[in-house]
Amino acid sequence: MANDDQDLEIDVGDGDSAGGGGKKLIIIGVAAVLLIGGGVAGFLMMGGDDVKKTAENEEAVVEEEKGPAQYVGVPEAITANIPGKRKNRTVQIKMSFLVRSDEAREAIRSHMPQLKNDVLMLVSQQSADEIKTPEGRLKLQTQSLETVQKSLTELVGKPTVEKVLFTSFVMQ
Repeated sequence: MANDDQDLEIDVGDGDSAGGGGKKLIIIGVAAVLLIGGGVAGFLMMGGDDVKKTAENEEAVVEEEKGPAQYVGVPEAITANIPGKRKNRTVQIKMSFLVRSDEAREAIRSHMPQLKNDVLMLVSQQSADEIKTPEGRLKLQTQSLETVQKSLTELVGKPTVEKVLFTSFVMQ
């Protein structure tokens, strides 16, 4: 048992001895701090990628929740007489609505007369000179979307239509 006590003795020097035990302790402490710091930094750097991947996954889930694109065609073309600077014109527009759910498609079908009326009123207020340009047609398409979304919000509580598509546009 006396030998066990001797094995447990630790020589703690005052730093001036030739062994340099205190210096070794400081070096080991600094190395441990650097290793721990490097590990924490590595963990945080790896964690940043996970945050980006999580955000990308959430965006993918949101896109999946939208559902597949479904198109609801307006049964008859919208035809209107519109004034122009030199002469009046007749415009005929065939259109479809882009929706993302079966219930939205059914809401469109059940309220089609109201939606068609609202778009017809919008088209009849346009100028022939304005909508004969591509920019004018794009503006009319945007206004049609806003009109349809406003009407559907009043009728069913949400806009449901994502896009209005002109499938045919004839002006004479």
